[in-house]
Amino acid sequence: MRKMKYSWGSTVAILLLLFSACRSSKDIATTKPHKQTEVVEWVDKMAAAGLKEGTVTSKMSLELRVDGKDLSVGGSCNLKRNEVIQLSLVALGFMEVGRLEFTPQYMMMINRMGREYVKVDYADVPYLRQAGVDFYSLQALFWSDLFVPGKEGKWQESDFTVTESEGNTVFTSRGDALLRCRFVTDMLTGLIRNTSVTVGASASSSCLNWTYRHFANVEQKSFPDEMQLSVTGAGKDLTARFSLSNLKWNAKKIELTAEPGGKYKRVSPDLILKQLMK
Repeated sequence: MRKMKYSWGSTVAILLLLFSACRSSKDIATTKPHKQTEVVEWVDKMAAAGLKEGTVTSKMSLELRVDGKDLSVGGSCNLKRNEVIQLSLVALGFMEVGRLEFTPQYMMMINRMGREYVKVDYADVPYLRQAGVDFYSLQALFWSDLFVPGKEGKWQESDFTVTESEGNTVFTSRGDALLRCRFVTDMLTGLIRNTSVTVGASASSSCLNWTYRHFANVEQKSFPDEMQLSVTGAGKDLTARFSLSNLKWNAKKIELTAEPGGKYKRVSPDLILKQLMK
């Protein structure tokens, strides 16, 4: 039971902490800026390469490494564009031990083993509100998209500085937002290979790196089915690897999860995070 609980806690920690604070990776020294007309062309190329609509359902294998300890859990990953991200964590092949659900209105995390849950608006979580993180920021990571925190998915080409570096096209978010996002894009395919999210200039703050290791062909478009993310400097070093299989497009309707009742206790995000990371 302790192993299941620790797996759940680590997963929640990753998804709650990945935007809380991130320091930048070193910029590559040799860069060549793109003209704005070229930026628009690149955005169009990226949109043409990847799947950006409908519903994607899949089985999921999640491998975690937390402070040198390796854990794994199965489950499912269900996504509906602009509506929901739903992750179900399953132990022993049949027993759901946790569920994470993100919509534009709220995020909900259910700990089946501990009979407690969180349901809260993004604006009610101080570090997410300050960073401008919302559903659309999370959606962009799972769908391999560009995003700008605080823009609610409504960014423009002018929100990015675009450079060419070592065979890649690199998009870097502009402005004075708390978080700075950097997207390394393959020049041949137009697919994002790595997304990093940073905050501040301190070398001691934490960092998120989200790497797309493989793309599957779904409806003649590319969709990420193998992703690896790491969070460092957030108290615990976390690494997670999502492997998706049996991907299906528009195969079924995704039902939103009802808020738990009965013996379930509603707790704050900070409390559940502290409890589950012990």
